[in-house]
Amino acid sequence: MTFYLKKIISHLLEPLSALFLLLVLSLWLLHKNRRKYAALLTTFALALLFLFSYRPFAYALIHPLESCYKKLQNPPANIPYIVFIGGDLERRGWELLRLHHLLPQATIVTSGYEGIYFEKEALRNKRIFSEAGIDPRQIIALPDPKDTIEEAKAIKKLLDNQPFILITAAYHMPRAMMIFEHEGLHPLAAPTDFMRKSKWFWLTYPSAHNLRYTEHALHEYVGIVWLKVKGY
Repeated sequence: MTFYLKKIISHLLEPLSALFLLLVLSLWLLHKNRRKYAALLTTFALALLFLFSYRPFAYALIHPLESCYKKLQNPPANIPYIVFIGGDLERRGWELLRLHHLLPQATIVTSGYEGIYFEKEALRNKRIFSEAGIDPRQIIALPDPKDTIEEAKAIKKLLDNQPFILITAAYHMPRAMMIFEHEGLHPLAAPTDFMRKSKWFWLTYPSAHNLRYTEHALHEYVGIVWLKVKGY
């Protein structure tokens, strides 16, 4: 129950959800003939929508997160495990395949519950990596963890103090490293799925892609603040 409550609250704090609530409140004010306040609230919501979907603003938020760890180009040859957390296999799976090619002897650990899929992510990812040519006996699936904290605890129990490479999105890596290090683990970060791929252009137009970057960044900042409040 706590997990789902946390998910609901985090979604309500996301830009698009917050803007939707502002517009609903604006319509309610309009219904109550509070036209002045309704107009001000609608203007404020539209201004926020422009800001959140404006590339320089989105990049300014996502860049500090993605700059914490560089892409792992040459991993140590003796690393025994590669841990793949989180979803979005289509964007992040290539990094695992690249590292597996460099470290064919390493055991792969996938994690994740079913989420939006009918099949648990850990099992789904194991199946897809197997179909891509990796020996399924070389892949360990952890299908029960529902978030990064649970993933860190499960991996601590599985690997203890053995070294491993951690693969996740670049914007999520700072929070993931905070959690894993809090559990006494010291993973080697292998960030991937870098969102800031182009230069900063001030003369640009709002887009859904930029809004997505803002949503991911704000989600991570809220998560980091929450971890610090909890003593991480």
